[in-house]
Amino acid sequence: MIGNAFMLMFVGMSVVFVFLVLLNQAMSLLAYYTHEHTRREKAALAEEELARRSKKNKSIDTGDIDTRTTVISAAVHAFRST
Repeated sequence: MIGNAFMLMFVGMSVVFVFLVLLNQAMSLLAYYTHEHTRREKAALAEEELARRSKKNKSIDTGDIDTRTTVISAAVHAFRST
């Protein structure tokens, strides 16, 4: 009886181990075959981010910090007083 339990446990653990090894190999194989596509996609995203940052930097007002502080302070005061 106890021998059957150990055999069942061994078979179950072996099946799980084999499944995890096959899953790992499948993921590695997928990463290998999609490496070039991933590299191109990362490069395109980096270019888009760079373009967005340069556009954002051009559109930012270059006012001094005192003006920004004053505006934020007035907005907080107006919010708290209502």
